[in-house]
Amino acid sequence: MEYGELYNATKDAFTDALAEHKSRPRLMRINAFEAEDEDGKPVQVIGVIDDDDMMKFVVIEEEDDGQIFPIACSAVYRKGAAKN
Repeated sequence: MEYGELYNATKDAFTDALAEHKSRPRLMRINAFEAEDEDGKPVQVIGVIDDDDMMKFVVIEEEDDGQIFPIACSAVYRKGAAKN
């Protein structure tokens, strides 16, 4: 294999690999606030992420048994304003 062929093959391999690489969503921290999800369930909003050109809230949800976990949520509502 000649130098030019090797260069192009390597370049093509890196270009293909980088095209398949998906960047991770960027997190922007905000002052936490209380809100509700679309079902009226209370959540605590702790950040905003830019995920594939769509902004989503990062919220902490709590289950009845006390388990808490973060999720990405596209819409949150002020307390009392959620659609029932």
